[in-house]
Amino acid sequence: MKTLLLFTAIAIPALSTAQPPNASNILEGGKTLIELIRVIKPQRNALNTTAYQSPDSCSQKRIADISFKNKTDKTMIVSLFYRAGNVYEQLPSSLLLSPATQESLYELRAGIYKYKIESDSSGQRKILHGGELKLAPCEKAVKDIRG
Repeated sequence: MKTLLLFTAIAIPALSTAQPPNASNILEGGKTLIELIRVIKPQRNALNTTAYQSPDSCSQKRIADISFKNKTDKTMIVSLFYRAGNVYEQLPSSLLLSPATQESLYELRAGIYKYKIESDSSGQRKILHGGELKLAPCEKAVKDIRG
């Protein structure tokens, strides 16, 4: 494509005049060609927008993070169900928390979640606590689980 543009930049001034091309015509054609390439060629930074995310991208994407700290001596299971209108999603986001550990879920949709905290002792699950929580965009919530 560059060779076609170069040929066009040189040939058009040469054909438009009956005189043979001189140095000034070639220079003007070269300048025109460079300007055409600058306009046609995409900016490299514009193509690489996915590599850099602006600081407020979490508010644009409407995502949040949440962490749960297990401050008990039992294994806990935390299940989160996203609320869409009046119904909850069927498949929960779940975490298995060993005793005295912290686990996180990243880039969750901002909104209202129903949560359920269960203890898993000897293969039997027992619901300890449940309720709803609201995640705002860009929020980094930390919830403690106490026995």
